[in-house]
Amino acid sequence: MDSNTTFAGPVAGLTSVLPTLPATIPPTSRLNFLRNWWQQSEHTATIAEARLLHRIPLYNPQSPLIGHVTKVPLDDRSRDLKEKGARLVNTLHLRSSEKEHFELDTNADMTKFTQGLKNNQTRSLVVCHGYGAGLGFFYRNFQALAQIPNMQLFAIDWLGMGRSSRPKWTINPKRSQSWDDVIDDVEEHFVESLEDWRKRVGLDKMTLMGHSLGGYFATCYALKYPQRVEKLILVSPAGVAVPPPEVQTRTADKQTSPQEVIDKDASEIQARLQTGTETLDDAATKDSDDSDSDSSRPRRRIPGWAKYLWDKNVTPMSIVRSIGPFGASLVNSYTTRRFAHLDTPERHDLYDYIYNITNASGSGEYALAAVLAPGAYARRPLFHRLPKLQMPTVFVYGEWDWMDYKAAEQAKPFMKVPTKVLRVKYGGHHMYLDNPDEFNKMMAEELKQ
Repeated sequence: MDSNTTFAGPVAGLTSVLPTLPATIPPTSRLNFLRNWWQQSEHTATIAEARLLHRIPLYNPQSPLIGHVTKVPLDDRSRDLKEKGARLVNTLHLRSSEKEHFELDTNADMTKFTQGLKNNQTRSLVVCHGYGAGLGFFYRNFQALAQIPNMQLFAIDWLGMGRSSRPKWTINPKRSQSWDDVIDDVEEHFVESLEDWRKRVGLDKMTLMGHSLGGYFATCYALKYPQRVEKLILVSPAGVAVPPPEVQTRTADKQTSPQEVIDKDASEIQARLQTGTETLDDAATKDSDDSDSDSSRPRRRIPGWAKYLWDKNVTPMSIVRSIGPFGASLVNSYTTRRFAHLDTPERHDLYDYIYNITNASGSGEYALAAVLAPGAYARRPLFHRLPKLQMPTVFVYGEWDWMDYKAAEQAKPFMKVPTKVLRVKYGGHHMYLDNPDEFNKMMAEELKQ
């Protein structure tokens, strides 16, 4: 694969570049799912990401860009190590170019990557993806955001996710730990890896944008290092809302360890099945608390077995990995349904990218159950921490977003900094992919201020 590409026009560029990359194995047959599963590797993940990034100039190209992708070592030890055991953050850097062509090096070394950075007089936007995603998800937004005057763009994969290195996940709840202890460890893992990345890249300040779980960790970073964040953009952030009473009771007792919660859920399920008062089907549909008197709140029916598996850290990615070639079919079903608005070649490229980063070794994905309770409510809600933010903050939600924008509206009066809550029409949780034109326009206006 030629990692260096240059082309003059978007349409001509796509037809000239993509043939140099191995074609996506189309998700159209069981044999192809088997082939994709059998061939999946770090190499195929690199190619899948490159296919999406080479689509960048197709969207709102007003000025040419130059880009580099590299893996930034977070410490000197990682610089000398290969993938195993290293702490490497997959990073895309984009800036406007004086040349007439779009240039992208998808395999730059640190020397070339560093030479491409602009000085501290240029503002920096750092984009952080959400759970189960990677920097490639923003391929429809990079062109518009990177061509903003006096702006350079960085997009990263969180350590242990996307195409970043995947160190063994060691933050596992112990019987002696409280939920607060576990949450502290997980938040520190992601906050400090982002801070180490900032130091290695040499940024003084940045505008920090985080989507979903990435928005949660971006907020944690901004709270700990406010001097490094000049503006915070939270795109459908996870963990803002205060959970309903039935979820709060699972984590409210500071004397109850995570392991005790897991044991309790398992015991309740076993007791119901043994006494014959509940069948397995009943357990799968029974509400967690039928006595909830708040009828105005949309209820999330969470079966007992689902809560148990959640707390045991059985992730969607681990399921995909465990079922072999059927995992590729499962990812394709999701991609086909969720991104049906994309044309077929583009959707196939996105499917291949998602499958490759999903089927990679488990690592950062195991943070989910530590910070979010079943039902995707934060065990330690951001709502109570948002008033401590010291920089202008923008919330962005999709019109059809399953993440409720009302939580941000409720938090806004308590915040001591300029705060906006924006909504993108015809967009869901991934509104930047659903309606990139409106999303890009909104973000360009915010970033120019």
